[in-house]
Amino acid sequence: MTLPTSTKDLKVGFVGFGTIANAIAVGLGIHDPSSSASNSEVSFSHLHVSQRSTAKSQALLAQFGASRVTVADSSDNRPILNSSDLIFLCVLPEQLEAVLSSLTFDPSRHTLVSLVSTSKLDGLIASSKLPPDRVHKMICLPSVATHDGTCLLVPPSPPLNSILEILGGCVQCDTEDIMTKLMIPACLMGPYYAILKNNRDWLVKMGVPVEDASYFVGRTYLGIAKDAEAKCRDPKGFDDLIEEQTPGGINEQSIKNLEKLGTFENYDKTMDGILERLQGKGPGDV
Repeated sequence: MTLPTSTKDLKVGFVGFGTIANAIAVGLGIHDPSSSASNSEVSFSHLHVSQRSTAKSQALLAQFGASRVTVADSSDNRPILNSSDLIFLCVLPEQLEAVLSSLTFDPSRHTLVSLVSTSKLDGLIASSKLPPDRVHKMICLPSVATHDGTCLLVPPSPPLNSILEILGGCVQCDTEDIMTKLMIPACLMGPYYAILKNNRDWLVKMGVPVEDASYFVGRTYLGIAKDAEAKCRDPKGFDDLIEEQTPGGINEQSIKNLEKLGTFENYDKTMDGILERLQGKGPGDV
């Protein structure tokens, strides 16, 4: 069984098993190729995962059973490698070199996908000794566990794309530079939650019960996000949603007020700061 030519009955290994690795594993595990809504050309025969974190690996084992999940007995990752076709590398940046140097990849079998944020393709290829078409970088959020995430992948790979589409979607990047820039919206997840909290706290100050405020804010933004998702394949979709706001209405006025306050300019500055930090050109402060 090899990639990048086959996506049937894959054996998938996870070297490092934190939050993101667990989310990917769960997302792959719940895939049902027999479902009419699923991609029947992709299937997984087994998931091999690192012991740490123990809580997450044991939870995965409990969810899918020993017939589909094997948890490594120790910190030795070689059994995971020997039992897998597709390897997700999910260790901390400071562990990357030591982990890669301890592993011997099979160029005719293994495909490596690194989720280490600081890793570079050239370094991964040199350390793994795998052919360039078998080494990739990937970025995703934990929402891939419920098939609601969107993965970033570099370089492009049709077979890997078909696998990652299962997790919710995939954008294939031609270069690491494009991937880095596309990472920026994911780095605005925290500010998004801060906006929700700000809305909730303002409502509470206005006398709304906190439970009602929290519930309504979350559900309202969910509906807004679904409208945006329905338009996201259209390059002008977001512009159309803005144009749909009633002329002279409160939503249109709110946009103008935020523009006058410099909110969107400050968002641009924040994104510039994120890019500066991701590219290693500065601390990212504004």
